[in-house]
Amino acid sequence: MSYFEEFLEEDLDKYFKRLNEFSYVENFDLIHDGLLNLRDNQQFIEMGRIPKTGYNKEDRKWKFEEDKIPFIKAAKNGLSNFPLLYLPPLTKIVQYDFFIALYSMIQLNYIYCANEKLDDDDYKSIILGDVAAYFTYFVEDFENPKTLPEPSEDFFKQITNIKYETKNVNKFFNCIWDIISPYTNAYRTDINYCRTLGFAALYLCACSALKNNHDSITFDDVVTGYLTIFKLFYIDIRPLVKKGYANYRGFYYKNKKAGYPKKILGADYYSTEK
Repeated sequence: MSYFEEFLEEDLDKYFKRLNEFSYVENFDLIHDGLLNLRDNQQFIEMGRIPKTGYNKEDRKWKFEEDKIPFIKAAKNGLSNFPLLYLPPLTKIVQYDFFIALYSMIQLNYIYCANEKLDDDDYKSIILGDVAAYFTYFVEDFENPKTLPEPSEDFFKQITNIKYETKNVNKFFNCIWDIISPYTNAYRTDINYCRTLGFAALYLCACSALKNNHDSITFDDVVTGYLTIFKLFYIDIRPLVKKGYANYRGFYYKNKKAGYPKKILGADYYSTEK
């Protein structure tokens, strides 16, 4: 065993001991086993290396403005942004950047499974489609989405106002994150990968709280949020992305006569495909 491997083992032993203090949490074994399985999960490792080489193909040109896409606009207006200083309890625990982190995790999965960078069509499918809304409203059931609600600023304001139920719930969340961090360091993933993963997980914890009518993030929500993120290391998100984009395009096909604009920053709403 190399010095680095020995150092990693010591770190993991320490962090798992802290995590085991929460063995009383329902479905704790799923979190514990999920973390153990990440260590040799090639998809988890390789997704973390993608940002080093970039997300997009060199000829990708399509861009978007947040205020032109209803779902993203609602999130931007409803969620808070990072202040210059972190001042708990004044600072909100879920920020707009955490919402964006979810999109990043979806893109990483897409790139890994496609084994190539995003072109314009791929990027449009992720940004304009419903895939991020599936995670937001249905969380662990994102693969079996039901009818989506209309994008609402008020919904995201509820997310940004959610706190942890207790300090121990916060500690439990951080214990899980602390175990993921040594993995990302050991496998030489991008420096921001662990943070992006954690931000997306916390966003989903808050979404789980709303879905389950909790007024704060509970132990159950932490379990749900992380297990939902862990799914991204075992599935191919592309079919769901395409499904969400088809739903999006179908809506505008049907409502073309209702006055919806034909273009969104150079991207046709209406495909010429039959």
